[in-house]
Amino acid sequence: MRDLVFATITTVLSFLIYVYPLNVLAHLLFAAEIIEPVTIFPTVVIGFAVFVYFRTHLTSRLLSGVIYYGMGIGFIAFWVLNIGLLVSVLLPGFSIEIGLIGLVISMLVCVKAILSGNSIALETIHLTSPKIERKYNLIFISDIHLGSNPKRHLERICDQIHRLKYDHLLIGGDLFDSSAFNDDDLNLLKALETPIFFVTGNHEYYVKNHNERIANLTKFGFTVLDNQSTQFDELNIIGISDNQAPKTQSDIARNLISDDSFNLLMVHQPSLWHRAPEKTDLMLSGHTHNGQIFPFNLLVWMQFRTVYGMYRRLNSHLYVSSGSGTWGPRMRLGTQNEVVQISISPQIKDHQTMPWQ
Repeated sequence: MRDLVFATITTVLSFLIYVYPLNVLAHLLFAAEIIEPVTIFPTVVIGFAVFVYFRTHLTSRLLSGVIYYGMGIGFIAFWVLNIGLLVSVLLPGFSIEIGLIGLVISMLVCVKAILSGNSIALETIHLTSPKIERKYNLIFISDIHLGSNPKRHLERICDQIHRLKYDHLLIGGDLFDSSAFNDDDLNLLKALETPIFFVTGNHEYYVKNHNERIANLTKFGFTVLDNQSTQFDELNIIGISDNQAPKTQSDIARNLISDDSFNLLMVHQPSLWHRAPEKTDLMLSGHTHNGQIFPFNLLVWMQFRTVYGMYRRLNSHLYVSSGSGTWGPRMRLGTQNEVVQISISPQIKDHQTMPWQ
């Protein structure tokens, strides 16, 4: 039954993303019907390919490239050409011109999205706390999605990190998302020669033999925080695994809180924020990709109350990263891949002079 539902959804989305934009373009340029019976065949073929790819552990880079880039290009063309379709209703005598303009805009936007999907920005955040007596520098990355993204993308991330000064590297899940991921690629992170703390995201659990592959991360210098905490001087670094209900995650985190330390909570999805223990000083999450490709952001905002950036509640802070990589198409529009540099400094106490001094 689940496969039937998934197949139905896949077929509908395959039509809307891969086939429908071409139909709209043909309608604008050649006055073709938007819905043609002949489109059933390519829809079924594409839908079947997408279904097989996501329901099995196929590792074909050709197939994944066609599916993923077709997904990104089709999504952009969908909303650009639909705008053109609406304009053509108001200006029926200019359908061909509108179609050509829509095609050019779609191509330019796709090129921009591909370039953005392959670049990496540095985001810096500064915090102070009365719980520490010296400055700590940390690097946070998440959602690298090795498998969807190649080794050279991880090389760019490591090049960015190598130029920074930091104590620890924190990885907030979705490190890999496909059986095509080669474990040896992680030698790039091992070569940084720094302590690495890792929590799982949702995508690790979709990969064949995921327990074995997660355990294998220790060979590359990773400390996997599976509902555990580790103490680093005045920092209590807590890692909560992703494959659990939010209430369970919250209960585990509460038991790992230290009253005398700066509590840094790593959990992949930011939905835990409103259940996080009150003594959480900083929570780090990813998962949302900030929507990755506009206007998909609007749908993400409907699901998550905390989508991207810094949030504060009393003395607690949450930072949601847009991720260091992309899922699916290596494309971004209105968002960015990022490496997050975090500095936590002692809070300077105000010195108040008494009247008699």
